Amino acid sequence: MSDYKQQLEDAIRTFNQFERAEFMLDTTSRWLGLDGPTYLLGDIRVKALFLDASDRHWVDAYLAVESLCGISQDNAHTEAYRQLAIDGNEVRDLWVFTDTRGRWNAVMIPVDELARRWGYPPPVLLPDGNWARNWLDLPERTDEQELVWIANGGNPVHTYRAENQL
Repeated sequence: MSDYKQQLEDAIRTFNQFERAEFMLDTTSRWLGLDGPTYLLGDIRVKALFLDASDRHWVDAYLAVESLCGISQDNAHTEAYRQLAIDGNEVRDLWVFTDTRGRWNAVMIPVDELARRWGYPPPVLLPDGNWARNWLDLPERTDEQELVWIANGGNPVHTYRAENQL
């Protein structure tokens, strides 16, 4: 790896670590990494990335909307789910930078609160090792495409990405 690329990777990692630290202080939570628990929320999967002092798992609501609606972010259906997710007291912004998404506004919310806002039944915790969309996954790839890829022996796309950035 070139010195320039290493400096860039280090800067991205430092940015993400600082943003996470601020989020953890604000929410009294701890970072679970990309291998945190996976929940079934309605008919989509969401990845818990933080656990707070009240034992609540926090998920990125905008990744959940992406799983639910795909990447076409310019329709009323998508906007309605986004608005339902962000209107409330327990929502927190977390800025994340990855080579996949660039600068991403992760709108974090406890998973049970997101289910309540969307009118879904309580989320179901899936067994360890289940895939759910995260910041390193390609936004243009649907959940169905990723799950078929994994079912046919492929590694999750995010494992090929720069996890050291987070």
